[in-house]
Amino acid sequence: MVPVQFYTGIQPRTQVIMVLIGFTMLLFVLNMVRRKRLREQYALLWILAALVITLAAVFIRAVERLSHLVGVYYPPAFLFLIAILLLFALQFHVSTVISNLREQNRSLTQDLGLLANEVRELRRALETRG
Repeated sequence: MVPVQFYTGIQPRTQVIMVLIGFTMLLFVLNMVRRKRLREQYALLWILAALVITLAAVFIRAVERLSHLVGVYYPPAFLFLIAILLLFALQFHVSTVISNLREQNRSLTQDLGLLANEVRELRRALETRG
């Protein structure tokens, strides 16, 4: 009995390029973390994205089977769906970080205003004594 082969719609050269892109992306993110130019908590989603790209290219037949299981019969469309979901996750993460930074910025601005007012009052008190 001859095993059923699925047409993946992707050429081996494209697979190799995708693996190289994913691996390069992974090395780039890890190097940025090592050089302390990117914090670990922000790097996790980028590492996940690089791994998904690499694994999807390596196990393209599994991606095709999974896409058929989900009901998508054009595997590149399924990969596109995965990419969109990863982008949503990255965007959500960035939005939460920005929200936290905005709150910290507001709090620091208020503290700075209170401290500046206190310094002015202390200077006035020193001037009236002197």
